[in-house]
Amino acid sequence: MENNSHQATWETYTQSWSETDAPMRLQIFEQCLNPDCVYTDPLIQATGYSQLSGYMAELHKSVPGVKFITTDFKSHHDRSLTYWNMVDGNGNVLSQGTSYGLYGTDGRLLQMTGFFELPNAD
Repeated sequence: MENNSHQATWETYTQSWSETDAPMRLQIFEQCLNPDCVYTDPLIQATGYSQLSGYMAELHKSVPGVKFITTDFKSHHDRSLTYWNMVDGNGNVLSQGTSYGLYGTDGRLLQMTGFFELPNAD
């Protein structure tokens, strides 16, 4: 049943990316993320709730209504690999990516690493 609990945790984490209210986002974090979690992608490495929440807030400024939709999820041995689409407020797919997750003994995420193509700088 590890896959189901990790997938539920991952989906809760995914919801946090869509939340625009910072206090609500922190409540979601408490359900799915270790307080010392480390998030890494090609643009940033953020440690803890505050840095990650700030990064998410900046994303909402540049992509209003942003959401992440899981297209495939696999897990074993407290690790997961997720394929996803980033969509805008109208549901248009803006990018596709892959994320790796590492889960702690309490089932919450310790590390999240996103992989995606950077947009071309014009």
